[in-house]
Amino acid sequence: MALLELNKLTIQFGGLIAVNKVDLKVEKGQISALIGPNGAGKSTAFNLATGIYSPTSGKVLYKGQDISGKPPYYINGLGIARTFQNIRLFKELTVLDNVKIGCHSRSKAGIFGAITRLSAIKNEEKQIEEKAFQALKLMGLDKKYDEFADNLSYGEQRCLEIARAMASEPELLLLDEPAAGMNLQEKIVLIEKINKIREMGLTIFLVEHDMKFVMGLSDRVAVLDYGVKIADGTPEEVQVNADVIAAYLGKEVV
Repeated sequence: MALLELNKLTIQFGGLIAVNKVDLKVEKGQISALIGPNGAGKSTAFNLATGIYSPTSGKVLYKGQDISGKPPYYINGLGIARTFQNIRLFKELTVLDNVKIGCHSRSKAGIFGAITRLSAIKNEEKQIEEKAFQALKLMGLDKKYDEFADNLSYGEQRCLEIARAMASEPELLLLDEPAAGMNLQEKIVLIEKINKIREMGLTIFLVEHDMKFVMGLSDRVAVLDYGVKIADGTPEEVQVNADVIAAYLGKEVV
């Protein structure tokens, strides 16, 4: 059974069908990618999978459970974490505090505990800080824990988003265009870090428009074009698919 499954997933905004009857499976332990030209519906599919949008029809299944239209906090609580195409950090907070926010989705402390600072709550806060440092170290940001997020480079802010998502201890990590805006060297380092995350036992599902980045990283690749899935297979199979080549490069005019 797939860890995540999109089953005939469809969403319509007025007269626009942004995602059209998409079937897709993300197998446990793999790195799966969803690619396509700009406007293909990739991020919309991600938003459907994580509860930002509710589908017009079709289902999102996680471990066989229908999570279609469930709120994001509920989906995160099941073990799904994500980053966003547009960076969403608390830039006025430190690097460490940004990641600790991700940890608090697993916290047992309520508002009473936070106010009274009971011993058990203090111990939990210590554990949260340790987990946050582990996530920062994984992404190479532990030396910058006390800097404000706004002072990080663009590539570092991307990595901080991944660290924050990792802090919630997910089983499935969704990355929305993680390499966007990065230079070649930053992309190489990011590939190494994503592979390290997979080695920790996580399943990864990512959206990208950078085909070269995806092909060197993924086990499976699906391709969207105008909201329709036009290919699904290994990177080698997808690279030579005529429909994919046409979607990216345009059809030859005879």
